[in-house]
Amino acid sequence: MDRTGRSAAVLRLRAVSRRYGSTQALAPISLTVAAGTVTLVAGANGSGKSTLLRLAAGLLVPSSGARVLAGRARYLPAGAGARAAQTARSAIRVAAGLAGLPDPHARAAAALAEVELTALADRPAGTLSAGQRARLTLALALACPAELVCLDEPTAHLDADGTELVTRLLARLRGTGTAVLVATHDPALLRWPADGRIDLVLGRLVDPVPDPAREVGAWR
Repeated sequence: MDRTGRSAAVLRLRAVSRRYGSTQALAPISLTVAAGTVTLVAGANGSGKSTLLRLAAGLLVPSSGARVLAGRARYLPAGAGARAAQTARSAIRVAAGLAGLPDPHARAAAALAEVELTALADRPAGTLSAGQRARLTLALALACPAELVCLDEPTAHLDADGTELVTRLLARLRGTGTAVLVATHDPALLRWPADGRIDLVLGRLVDPVPDPAREVGAWR
C-alpha cells in the first residue's frame, strides 16, 4: 500500500487504443488497477473485452497510448493453457516450472484438487470436456500466480457449480494481492461484488463510475 492506505497500482493504461487497419477495436481508454482488486469488464460479444485484456496483459501492442505494468501478467481465456496431448497435471507442472515457481508437482496437485479435477489429472487435455478444460484454466491461474491475471470469459462452458468455483477463485486471488481483470457477459458473475466494473459497447467505454475508495477504474 502507499502512504494514503491505498493498494499500489499494478496496471496503468493511459489513453490506450487498438486498431486493426481501418477498424478501431478499442477507443482510447485510461484505467488504473490496484493490487488485491477485481475489475469486471462487461459487454456483448465484439465489444472489445478481449482486446482490452490482451492489451493489459501485453499480448497486443497499443495503437496509441501507454501501458505500465508492475510485475508479470497472465492472460487466460476459458479452456486455454494446455496442448491437446498434454495431461492436465503436466500442463500445470510445465507452466509452473517455466515461471520459476517452487515445487511444481505440489502446485499442480493442489490446484487440480481445488477445481475438482484430481480424478482427471492424467488424462490428455484434448479428451476433456469444454467445462473440464475451463476448470483446468482456473487451476493454472491458481498454480501460476502473477501480479495481474486477466481471465477472459472464465465461466464459459461452466454450470452453476463451476460459476461458484470461479467466484471462489476470484476471492482467493484478491486475497493474495493479485490484480484481476475479468471479461464476462455472464449475468451471475456480473452480480458478484467486484471492486470495479467497466462496460464496453463497440469498443468504447460507457458510463464509467470509479470507486474513490480504491485505485481501480481511475478514468481520466
